[in-house]
Amino acid sequence: MAAKKPADLSSSLVAVKGKATVSPDATGRQPEVPSVPVAPSSSSAPLNFKVDPDFRRRFRQRAADADLKLNALLREALDAWEEKRGLR
Repeated sequence: MAAKKPADLSSSLVAVKGKATVSPDATGRQPEVPSVPVAPSSSSAPLNFKVDPDFRRRFRQRAADADLKLNALLREALDAWEEKRGLR
């Protein structure tokens, strides 16, 4: 059995995180890329706590329904909580 030859990769196939580009489609137009909310800070720290399975399911479902990442939904929830109590 012959050994597999490794695929030749061009440097244009490799993207640096956050610097990826989108190739034009067949019509020559750039496809529309949805915007993703960016966290205010460039660094992040883990936030670990346990919740019951029903809450976890609801939280994940609400994030998916709103097309949000989990941390973005958590950030919005805290902002709304602070605003409701006049802390912000």
